[in-house]
Amino acid sequence: MEWKHKCNIDWLYERQGYLTASSIKRLLPVTATGRPRKVTDVDRMKVWASSLVEIREEDCWSYGAAARGHLLEPYAVAELNDMLEDEVFFHWDDLVVTRPGRHLAFSPDAMNIPMTHKDWSDVTAIAEVKSYSHEKHLSLAFTEKEKLEERWQIAAAMALMDDIKHAYLVLYDPSMPDYDTVAIRYDRDDLEDEIVTVLKVEKDWSDFMIKNHSLPGDRILSTGMKSEDEIIEEIEARQRLNP
Repeated sequence: MEWKHKCNIDWLYERQGYLTASSIKRLLPVTATGRPRKVTDVDRMKVWASSLVEIREEDCWSYGAAARGHLLEPYAVAELNDMLEDEVFFHWDDLVVTRPGRHLAFSPDAMNIPMTHKDWSDVTAIAEVKSYSHEKHLSLAFTEKEKLEERWQIAAAMALMDDIKHAYLVLYDPSMPDYDTVAIRYDRDDLEDEIVTVLKVEKDWSDFMIKNHSLPGDRILSTGMKSEDEIIEEIEARQRLNP
């Protein structure tokens, strides 16, 4: 099967204005192996750049492993619910969760309330689904949870929403029947240090964004006569006329 998936373009637009897990990862003061690293405004500028890029329809498509991971999410949530006895999770898709005045945002794979629920303060638990390669799936299943990089994604959600008391990291690979679904629980106390770090990242980002980002006086700025889509359309038209 060729795995492919198209997300909602409005979801991509909304994510642009916030610090999400992928951008937070680039601004953490620690490396993947736990070594300290210095984060500078140059790093923040690189993250900011991604929020200024024009989004096109083609950006909505994912293929291969990325698409597979997304399409398997509802099946993983169903497996999680089958494993649990005292709570139920609902699959969420293409929705950005944030708070007024905050820079943090996340897109949950599942919450203990349905997407149609209007009061997000009722959220007390979330689930994040990861469908990796067979090798990575099994490797992470046997890794101590305090060493899993994925914990930062959960910590970011908890940093934004104080009412989240626990979360599940769901490793899902239906091609591996003996270990197809591995659910790893994180209570809020487990991620206390990570939550503090994420809040510091958000504070530093806020300080960065209120700075004067005007170009130096020896630059001339143009916002562009044509968009990239318009330029592409003209190039394609010329190529059709002159193959």
